[in-house]
Amino acid sequence: MVFHIFSALVGLVKVRLDHANIDSHVFRLHYRWTTSLCFISCALVVAVEYIGDPIQCMTNTDAPAEKAINTYCWISSTFTINSTEKEGAIPGLGQEQEGYHERTYHSYYQWVPFILFFQGCLFYLPHLIWKANEGKTVNTILQGLHENSLDKDIDKKKENIIKYLKESQGRNNKYSLVYFICEILNLVNVLGQIVLMDAFFNNNFLRYGFKVVQYAVEQSDEDPFQTVFPKVTKCTFRRYGPSGTLNVQQPICILPQNILNQKVFIILWFWFVILSTITCMQLVWRLIVSASPIIRVRIMERRGKIDANSKLEKAIQRLHLGDFYLLDILGHNLDALTFWDIFVGATKDMDPNVDNVNYKPVGMIDEEDDPIVMKRRMELIDGASV
Repeated sequence: MVFHIFSALVGLVKVRLDHANIDSHVFRLHYRWTTSLCFISCALVVAVEYIGDPIQCMTNTDAPAEKAINTYCWISSTFTINSTEKEGAIPGLGQEQEGYHERTYHSYYQWVPFILFFQGCLFYLPHLIWKANEGKTVNTILQGLHENSLDKDIDKKKENIIKYLKESQGRNNKYSLVYFICEILNLVNVLGQIVLMDAFFNNNFLRYGFKVVQYAVEQSDEDPFQTVFPKVTKCTFRRYGPSGTLNVQQPICILPQNILNQKVFIILWFWFVILSTITCMQLVWRLIVSASPIIRVRIMERRGKIDANSKLEKAIQRLHLGDFYLLDILGHNLDALTFWDIFVGATKDMDPNVDNVNYKPVGMIDEEDDPIVMKRRMELIDGASV
């Protein structure tokens, strides 16, 4: 069963050469690698539950507890007390004194697989939103040139792409805006995941990584692994005896699953911190590119691996942001020579007043000038050529 689960997850990270890249490397860190990490962690936790008992309790007589006690302690919750290793053989246990010790209840372990699965779905959500809005636009525009740059109909396909870019000039702002919103959603999601985990673990996740590093470096008395994911806990079980007397038992419970939880969530903590930092840097870079025409010129030169002359530099600087980002995505999928030919053709004889002349609100676009209509025409042309 575990093998089939891992086989299904391969589809998330495999590179599909027949599909054009419609997002950045940072974007793919969210919906490919982080989603896969969450799902794999979920599968491992579920496998541990299937391989052995998720909980094993012992009564005061040191005998294995009844199955009913194991089940009760698993579905309810266990607890530890704020004892030290000197007070008991194991930190968190020992003789409880009312008014001196405080209980910390651990009721999360039943829900760990569901939370990990839910996290994986949330990391995939911005990609689904972007994919639905993108509508295979780049795939249609490229007409397969990202797969084979030596296509026999390459000249005709380049003409189609140039014609589409000219017809849609000034009307791709929504395309880039939706993508930018999805990038913001990625950042909001990863930060929200950290807050969610902190609430899930009783405000112990936010500084979990810092405490682990501090414990490893300074060898402090408080073990964060044991504090957040204790391997041995206690449970209160009440039942009535034959004479009707209420008997209260506090069996000691071993939680083998927490051995894995300790490792899974420390990896997730560091990964979330790294991912949120990279995503913030990506958004800052996106804002800098949007505000700087000079940087946009350098990006186009890098895509085409050539130095632009003054005329092309002015053409790049006059491009709408939506047109620029669409060209940038095309450059991700094409070889440098093909992209540069398309770029020069699309910006050739560009109207110097393009910012004021060619822009029309969406509701005022004529059918002949509508880029969506042009896209459908290209699909028909591509299908006819096949």
